[in-house]
Amino acid sequence: MMSDILQFSRSAAARSSMGRASAMGIAACLTLIAVPAAAHVTIAPKGVKAGQVSTFVLKIPHGCAGAATTGLRVAVPGILSDIEPQEKAGWTAAVTPATGGAGVGAKPAQIAWTGGSIASANHAEFAFKAKVAADAKGRIYVPIVQQCGDAVERWIEIPASPAAGEPDKPAPAFEVKP
Repeated sequence: MMSDILQFSRSAAARSSMGRASAMGIAACLTLIAVPAAAHVTIAPKGVKAGQVSTFVLKIPHGCAGAATTGLRVAVPGILSDIEPQEKAGWTAAVTPATGGAGVGAKPAQIAWTGGSIASANHAEFAFKAKVAADAKGRIYVPIVQQCGDAVERWIEIPASPAAGEPDKPAPAFEVKP
């Protein structure tokens, strides 16, 4: 009888340890899944109103494979006009206007920040103001190319459909609300 009680106690303790180990393993996996999403370039706000001027903040979470961020190019979607990059100490911002008219052949406006450096382990924010077109609606993607010396990170991928999973290097996006 005593050996049965000891055997039950050992089994319960083993099950409890296995349960804790399983819970810790699940938590570690969830953390690993969440970390890459946090490592993407993002844009704020996530929602803007059509016809309004908004300030957009691009959040750059890190450099490129250990190299410092030394430049940033932003392809500004055609629904944004009156583009004004915000000053960032140590950096120079330049806007290249859109060319080629409207439609598929049009080349979007571009903002380029150059001349500065942000250590690879540090995050950075770059901001610009722009007016959202009055007829704009839906999800808008803002492709970004992050320069790190000779290396680049291209945050330019757009999901094939709303049901498609997030790409490896997604372009940051925001929603236009009526």
